[in-house]
Amino acid sequence: MNNLHPLVRNGLYLLTVVGSASLCLLLLPTRFPGMEILGVGPSWLVMWTIAWSLNRSLWHATTAGVVLGLIQDGMTATMTANLGIMPTHVLSLTAVGVLTFWLHKHRYLDDTIISASVAAFLLTIASELITGVQYFLEMAIERSPAASLASLNYLWDNQSPMMLISAVLSGLWMPVLYYPLQVCWQKMVVNKLT
Repeated sequence: MNNLHPLVRNGLYLLTVVGSASLCLLLLPTRFPGMEILGVGPSWLVMWTIAWSLNRSLWHATTAGVVLGLIQDGMTATMTANLGIMPTHVLSLTAVGVLTFWLHKHRYLDDTIISASVAAFLLTIASELITGVQYFLEMAIERSPAASLASLNYLWDNQSPMMLISAVLSGLWMPVLYYPLQVCWQKMVVNKLT
């Protein structure tokens, strides 16, 4: 890496960022054996946002959440449009990026794999809760209060186990994503500075 031209190093860095985010986007709808429980998989974009936001500025963390949220909305728009409900993933992924930055800045979260796995577990739950609140508010605004209470019961009874499964899987799979990305990004950043 030290012998490479700075433009080549910047290109490799950009390729790593875009390639890893694209891989997470491709893994989102994919269900390999051992990667799912009851049809629920890990939240790959939440995990990538955590890995990205740990050693970055607030601006980088927020931008990553917004961009990945817009891409995920684009991927899932036809599925939610058929239900008549349009929650956005921009809010949840931006919140994940901002919370990761804040936790790291206040030293509640460090650069270890265990810390990143715990953050993936907790922030996946936070992300799913933000999406669930959007469903509830959509029902409360668009339909009657009885429909919104029925949607709240549905979210509590059916979605809370799925949320917990996704959080556990995200926490377990986080080291697989986090460690290679951090090693690669740190080497490229150190080499950029020298």
